[in-house]
This record gives sequence, C-alpha cells and structure tokens, in this order.
Amino acid sequence: MLLSAILIIIFIGFDQLTKYLASTQLPLNGPNVTWIPHLFEVSYHQNPGMSFGALEGQQFLFMIATIVALGVFGYLFLATDYKEKKVFSLSIVLFIAGTLGNAIDRALFGYVIDFMHFPFLDYILGNSNFYNNWADMYLSAAIVLFTLDLFIFDEKRKKAQKTHEETLQG
Repeated sequence: MLLSAILIIIFIGFDQLTKYLASTQLPLNGPNVTWIPHLFEVSYHQNPGMSFGALEGQQFLFMIATIVALGVFGYLFLATDYKEKKVFSLSIVLFIAGTLGNAIDRALFGYVIDFMHFPFLDYILGNSNFYNNWADMYLSAAIVLFTLDLFIFDEKRKKAQKTHEETLQG
C-alpha cells in the first residue's frame, strides 16, 4: 500500500504541475500550440463542467460524486497488491489520482484546468473543443486497466488459486 500511496502523490503532483504550467504559460482560450502535427496540441481552458462541458455549474453534484467515488476507490485501495494484482493495483492508483487531481482544481478554482488537445480525435468525436488534462488521462487509463483486470487477470488469478487448492488436496 505504501507504493500505491507514493504513486498517487507522484501522479497528482505531475497533474497539478502541468496544470499550473498551462495556466501560467498559455493564454486563456488562446490558439492551440502544436507540438506534434495532427496528434498533440496544448491550449489553456477552464472547464466548469465535465467532458465536453456537460453539467456546467453543478459543483454540488461533482462534490457528492467525488466523495462517493473516493469512498469506493478507498475501499478498493485496501486490496492493492503489486505482487498478485499489478493491473488492479495500478488501476486503483490511477482512479484515485485522477479523481483527486480534478477535485483539487474544483475546490481551488471552481473549474478544472484542461490543456491537452488531440486533433485526430476531432475526426472520431466530431468535436474540436475536447480538451483534457493528466487527471482525465489517468481516469481513462484506469477504466481500461480495471476492465482488463476484471475480465482477464482476475479470472486467471481465480483459476490459478483453484489449481493451487486442488494440488494441495491431492
């Protein structure tokens, strides 16, 4: 669990540092700065809602959802184990870091700082106003990793445990 706590702190620190740099080095709603053509751009935006600005101004709802999510993730955090459940453990760390990273923004500013834009997604999503941040990336990765663990790795652990128990019995 110590490793998980250290990783959470590192991930939140990186998220907050990059948001600080974006907010101090880029003009608000300024033009996108291209880093990798057609793949990655940066531009500072304040998002008072969630993805695509949905639920704008619903701070109380975000606060309740954050508390509930952190309660669930905190409970799952107790089961983190990098020897037996690497993917599960990393997913929980990313869930907590992502949730707290955006919660810090909401608590301090009333909005989330977004600054990363992936132009190739415009073709998929049909929306060029989709910006995110590292906390959002952590949450997206956490969903993928948690799903992989739930449907693939957890089944393998259960089968290995069953085989081990059968071997012990005889």
